[in-house]
Amino acid sequence: MLYNMLHRAIVTVQPTKTNTWSPDQAPPGLRFQQSAMARTKQTPLRGLGRMTATRVKLEVVNVTSLKLEQVAKVAALPQVLETARSYSDVHAGLLKNDLCVLCRDGMGPADFIYECDEPGCPHVMCTRCMVIPNDCLQDITQPDVKFRCIHCHTAFDKKSDEFTPYYGFFKDGNPILSSFLPILGQLQLSKRSQISSTPILLIHFKLVGSGTPASPIDALHSYLSPYFPNGGLRMVEMVFDLGTNFKIDDYSQRCETIVNDVMEDRNYQTVSIAISNYTNDENGDPFLGYNKAKNGSYIATTVANFMDVLLDPWCKVIRRAKNTTLFYLGCGAIVAQPEGFRGLRLSVVKHKLPSAIAFTAKHFRPAFITRLLISFAQSVLIEVLSVREAFPGILDQSGLGMHTEVILMTEDCEPTAPLQCTRYSFAHANARPWGNELPIQCPQCGCSTSWNRIKSSASEKCIVFQCSFAGCGRVNGKQGGRPREKYTFTCKAPQGSKILPGLRQNAVWLEIPLEFPRLGPNAVAGFSASQ
Repeated sequence: MLYNMLHRAIVTVQPTKTNTWSPDQAPPGLRFQQSAMARTKQTPLRGLGRMTATRVKLEVVNVTSLKLEQVAKVAALPQVLETARSYSDVHAGLLKNDLCVLCRDGMGPADFIYECDEPGCPHVMCTRCMVIPNDCLQDITQPDVKFRCIHCHTAFDKKSDEFTPYYGFFKDGNPILSSFLPILGQLQLSKRSQISSTPILLIHFKLVGSGTPASPIDALHSYLSPYFPNGGLRMVEMVFDLGTNFKIDDYSQRCETIVNDVMEDRNYQTVSIAISNYTNDENGDPFLGYNKAKNGSYIATTVANFMDVLLDPWCKVIRRAKNTTLFYLGCGAIVAQPEGFRGLRLSVVKHKLPSAIAFTAKHFRPAFITRLLISFAQSVLIEVLSVREAFPGILDQSGLGMHTEVILMTEDCEPTAPLQCTRYSFAHANARPWGNELPIQCPQCGCSTSWNRIKSSASEKCIVFQCSFAGCGRVNGKQGGRPREKYTFTCKAPQGSKILPGLRQNAVWLEIPLEFPRLGPNAVAGFSASQ
């Protein structure tokens, strides 16, 4: 079998690599053919509480430079209706999708995949979704026959401003089939979506002693696995303890070995990084690990220092990738405290991370973002939509509700404002109007009761609520006391907020832009050096 099955590499476990053969080494039943034709392939079956720590500053260890070996591209394996991409093809050229653009499948034992030959198109279509006449099977596998997917066909029609029959297969610009090619499937995704098979690397950094082995990153890996029947999905889990210089040296050496293996394994153009860590509630400092000199307790450092120590050994992997997203799975002090949030933003810019996501909950529970990660995987990793474009839909399916607000940071091309930051807040008509939490108990009378809406202004984006308890404001039998007015609570929309469309009528997400002072030309380097 040309492809090895999907593998998962944890820490230092070596990944299984796909075999490649030269033309004179091909196994029986498969032969190499150098002529160009419509490419097909047959695919296998799918078978945390209040936390504090002492702040320290540690030296950043530079990792030895890594070199990526040049891998020669091996020719495809076309034989009537059977071809497959070799392992080395991942290192060069446009990577085609593995699943049909219509049915998102094509994985059956009798299904074959046709790759679109139009420049820059990654789409493929399967024989389950189109009816190819039996008497044309030999014709469409002849040299110089090109296949055009239904997406490219409709794009050509739109460009020429006319509608034409879909023939699919062409030679020298002329249709091979005598009649149009019948399509049986239906589009299950938007025309802009893909079903990407670009290799994906998942890196999960976990603070030593931070909890149970299972995490939402494992769910993310499990969800992605069926999309990579021929390999291309890898997960690396790094448990870190950076409490001493000796531990940092050991961490850097372990990373160097793994980074070398990752660089030689595949050209991972998509990288998702998750950091599971505790955060100092007082200043937003992330934890480093244990320090015996501090009675074996956790120690912490500034965000910039922590990110440098943790991510610098992985700079080759991060900078080679085109799309990298960082998830900080820690309590919200890192974004609630100005110093911590500033350090996080500048670290994202310094380490050239196209996007980063953090959460504001004071007692954040990583397990609650599992649905958000699954939606992120489908929209961003598989359908290849941009994070910012897909984020409203991701939030709508996340189920986070009132647990936490979400901070999204994405790169911007403007030099003095290289990062666009947005806060997303859940709003519910009765429980969280305009993103403001209504107290579960009236602060004046102590009653746990519902609130009456006494004023609502859509133009002012303001709602005023009043305690519904009839006795609210009374003096409770005290002599000489004066009755008070019933307690009222005013909820205003955050400045610049925008209501995002959603599936529910009484609950939406608000998009709130965050503005920060513009950065000088040496802001990133100066910030890191000053900590």
